[in-house]
Amino acid sequence: MNPDLLSQLRDIHAAPPVSWWPPAPGWWVLAALLLLALLWFGRLGLARYGDRQRRKKMLAWVDHLNNTVDAEREPQVWLATLNRIFKLVALRAFPDQHCAVLAGQDWVDFLAVQIGDPSAMDSLNALASGPYDPAPRFDAEALSELTRFWIRRYG
Repeated sequence: MNPDLLSQLRDIHAAPPVSWWPPAPGWWVLAALLLLALLWFGRLGLARYGDRQRRKKMLAWVDHLNNTVDAEREPQVWLATLNRIFKLVALRAFPDQHCAVLAGQDWVDFLAVQIGDPSAMDSLNALASGPYDPAPRFDAEALSELTRFWIRRYG
C-alpha cells in the first residue's frame, strides 16, 4: 500500500441535515385535503349561520305580529300574515312539492301532514277560511305556537 495515497483520503463526514422544506408529496396531499375540509366546514358553518339568522328573523316577525296586530280586533290581517309566514317557510323547505299553488283546505291538509300532529288540524283550519271570514273563530295563542314550531322545524 502506498502511504501517499492514504494521506490524500479525507476523513469520514456525516450527511447534511435533512431540510424541512420542500415537504414530501404526502404532506402536500395532506395539506390539500385539510384545506378542502376547512373550506367545506366553513361553507357548512356559514349556511347554518344563515339558517339560524333567517329563523330568528321569522320568529321575531311572529312576535312583532303578536305585539302590533290584535288577533281579536283584526283577525283577518293577523291570519293572513300568519298564513304568509307559513307559506314562505314552506316554499323554502319544500320546493319540489308545489306548495305555492295550494290554498284553502288543500293548504291546511299539507300543513297538517308536514306538522304530523292531528290535534293541530283544529288550529290550522282557521288559515283556510279565516282571512275571508267576517268573524273567524280560532285560538290565537295555539296558532302562534304552531307557527313558531313550523319555523323552528322547517324555517
